[in-house]
Amino acid sequence: MSKIIIQNMYFHYAEYFQTVFEDVNLTLDTDWRLGLIGRNGRGKSTFLKLLHGSLIPDKGNVVKQVNTEFFPYEINTNYRVTLDVLKECIGNLKTMEDTMEEIIVSEDKNRYQEYQEILEQYLEFDGFQMESRILREIALMNLPEEILTRNYEVLSGGEKTRLQIIAMFLRNNAYVLLDEPTNHLDLEGKRLLADYLKQKKGFLVVSHDRSFLDEVIDHVLSFNKSDIEIEKGTFTSWKENKDKKESYESRTEAKLVREIKALHNQSVLKRDWASSAEKTKNNHGKFERSSGSRAAQFMMHAKRAEDRVKKNLEDKNKLLQNFEVAKELEIKQKSLEGYTILRVKDLSFGYDGGILFSNLNFKVAVGDRIWVRGKNGSGKSTLLKLIAKHLESDCINYFDEIQITESFQEPLWNSGYVTDYIIEDSKRHQIYELCGLFDIPTETLLRPIETLSGGEKKKLDIARALVCENQLILLDEPLNFMDIYFREQLEKAILQYQPTIIFIEHDEWFGNRVATKIITLD
Repeated sequence: MSKIIIQNMYFHYAEYFQTVFEDVNLTLDTDWRLGLIGRNGRGKSTFLKLLHGSLIPDKGNVVKQVNTEFFPYEINTNYRVTLDVLKECIGNLKTMEDTMEEIIVSEDKNRYQEYQEILEQYLEFDGFQMESRILREIALMNLPEEILTRNYEVLSGGEKTRLQIIAMFLRNNAYVLLDEPTNHLDLEGKRLLADYLKQKKGFLVVSHDRSFLDEVIDHVLSFNKSDIEIEKGTFTSWKENKDKKESYESRTEAKLVREIKALHNQSVLKRDWASSAEKTKNNHGKFERSSGSRAAQFMMHAKRAEDRVKKNLEDKNKLLQNFEVAKELEIKQKSLEGYTILRVKDLSFGYDGGILFSNLNFKVAVGDRIWVRGKNGSGKSTLLKLIAKHLESDCINYFDEIQITESFQEPLWNSGYVTDYIIEDSKRHQIYELCGLFDIPTETLLRPIETLSGGEKKKLDIARALVCENQLILLDEPLNFMDIYFREQLEKAILQYQPTIIFIEHDEWFGNRVATKIITLD
């Protein structure tokens, strides 16, 4: 067991004057399966980068006795076979093997010292046992053995994610930092990753997926509105404790408000009496000395009441500092005469001779909320692009000149400023207003878009889509990167306003709640 100790840590992004952390003090046990939660823009990814060392604190220290490994990461290698790529990800093991083989074949005595140095490094990585260790981890992740012989480039995104995570756990003395590992994983991929992580100890995972967190973590690190807390338990136990605390604080606040009002009225009354007694004393002189005594008593009672008001106000201000609420979202859609919006008849589609789906038939009616499900690579995103007319097809009939708005996996705006894309003041104001509901202040939207967090970019993209006039909304994985409060906000709005919508989502809780129809692509 080892610790990561954070001492008096301060950090800000100088280019846009944003303070992220002030005087943070934490001790993390590297045996914990730790879940990091918090709203978008709270600095979760920044925190992981500070732990990893890719960002340096302005002040304070991060003291660690382990090597941190960060996901996601880029793979830069010329190797193509998956086993070779995996060895390179673990520690350039394939390069070491090839170099040692080259020296042996060359019989170049001048390189024997180089060979010895590489061999020592190879042994440090347990290189001769690594293939058997890889096979064991592959089995734990429920991946087929034959995947190691395939070309890495043709693997699905979910397969690559799981292999990269395996490589991280096989590195020496590794404490693994996982930033949103379930993004873009299908339901089966999430389940397999959860089963794998349950068998590990010593990692920190950032995720907004409630079910996934409950499966894999035993401690919660919560970035709250006013502080940072660590609590033993799952996401559900943390949320239950948070709700209980806020319920108690709400009742206490209501009681204090009532007391403050009563004490204020009492103070005003006592001061009025004191003023009246003082006037009586002044009018009657020595014959009304008792009036002066009563005036002093009334003033003393008034002062005591005011002191209690002050204390109650101080106590009240300490309450509900971390209270979070999802503001109410309204989804507007233009009315459309008739019932059916579009019909898909015998739709087949594929790329490079491969078929994604065939003979697909369905219709979309006003008020339908259609959940498109399926494994990674089954053609879900392609189907939405066909409906949005980004890809051509003669098999989709639109029953009117309907207006379609969409938010796909990659935000439409990735760089520059919001003002570069929206010149019209009223439309820009609508976007700012929506983003405000999503807990993104206007001053954040004045920064370059590339400086926003992944969740903030996604929220901005959804706001962009929702302000467009439409009769049909297409959403491709709208909950990727999104905090729990946004998930609840979007779910509530869809159920309340019942827009016509087709969406792809791997969050079963959300899909089961809002969908009226399901299309499954195999």
